[in-house]
Amino acid sequence: MLEYIRSALSSLVSNKLRSSLTILGVIIGVWAIVSMQSIVAGFDRSMRETMAEFGTETFFIQKFPAIIMGNGTWRKYMRRKDLTYEDAIYLEENANFLRSAAASITNRAQTLKYRNHKTSPGVAVIGATAGYFVANATSLYEGRFFTKDDVHHQRNVIILGMDVADELFPVESPIGNTVSIRGIKFTVTGVLNLMPGFGSESPDNIVIIPITVYQKIFEWSSDALGLQLRALSSDVLEEALDEATSLMRIRRKVPAGKPNDFEIFTGDSIADTVKDLTAYVRIAALGIAGISLIVAGIGIMNIMLVAVLERTREIGTRKAIGARNSDILWQFLLESVILSEFGAFIGLGFGYLTAWAITSKIPQMTATVPYWSIISAVIYCSVIGISFGSFPARKASRLDPIDALRYE
Repeated sequence: MLEYIRSALSSLVSNKLRSSLTILGVIIGVWAIVSMQSIVAGFDRSMRETMAEFGTETFFIQKFPAIIMGNGTWRKYMRRKDLTYEDAIYLEENANFLRSAAASITNRAQTLKYRNHKTSPGVAVIGATAGYFVANATSLYEGRFFTKDDVHHQRNVIILGMDVADELFPVESPIGNTVSIRGIKFTVTGVLNLMPGFGSESPDNIVIIPITVYQKIFEWSSDALGLQLRALSSDVLEEALDEATSLMRIRRKVPAGKPNDFEIFTGDSIADTVKDLTAYVRIAALGIAGISLIVAGIGIMNIMLVAVLERTREIGTRKAIGARNSDILWQFLLESVILSEFGAFIGLGFGYLTAWAITSKIPQMTATVPYWSIISAVIYCSVIGISFGSFPARKASRLDPIDALRYE
């Protein structure tokens, strides 16, 4: 067997350009499989880790689903009544299984200033009720959260995310200092610890202000307002979900037998939905890569048939000095498999580099190469090599030695 492999490698090395062009399709196919599967696996993993950071007690209520497919569907949800921050107050006052209920809304692309320092554009300003911090299991690096009294009296107090604090206060504590948004001054009462997040935007490039103050300084659009709720414990999460659903149906006067006119979901349900969607991406990537590998296999068969034609006299000589049909068969079959596998390993390398390059640009996301994608790529390429190399190999092994020696 070692002699067959050595002979096959020698033949492939002697035709470097042809061998390289032949395995190009294999490289592209394996690259597509590994890079796409790695990116999707990293996406799924990061999403699940992010949702886990919110805890198993937290769930959400929104006007719109977490994921919407199709413009027509979006218009259906647009007709729903908006949520209000009074809904959070109602739930907190009437629910028995809730530790906290909060409302929040976000306005992006703001710039904050402190003396001669200012942030880069793109800071997310969140208007929230005081329960937001408990509902989202938020923790402080220093200072204090704002209170219900701050919200009720519309006090200009602000909590800074770590990125904003670092930009505006590189050498001093922000607590007690005054920052401005659109010329309106806010007193800093706290700085958040590093936050869980997902995607290309940093979760720490945020500030949080009372929702009543938010209403005064930004154009009010309750379409984006959402409720964050936290159950007393993970053991009563299902009871809290059912209770919140019932209370919201009563408050929004949804008739019996009619579907909810709001969406309620947990972090796990979001992660599961995303995983279901990315499963289609995985299947599509495998399909495209599979077609590419089949085309590559046809290329391998074509090149091997050319090799058989070019080496007809060599085959005749080997048979004349005692080589068996099986010896010729194994040599050509191994050449086909080695070609395919060599392309597979190059494709694996390029696939990982591509996944790493893409995910390195996204915070909280790392390239995760599934072992099954590596194993399946190697096995599939072996099957391609054997399947498409069998015909040329059999043709070579069945050549008549006398006719082969006469071949010009």
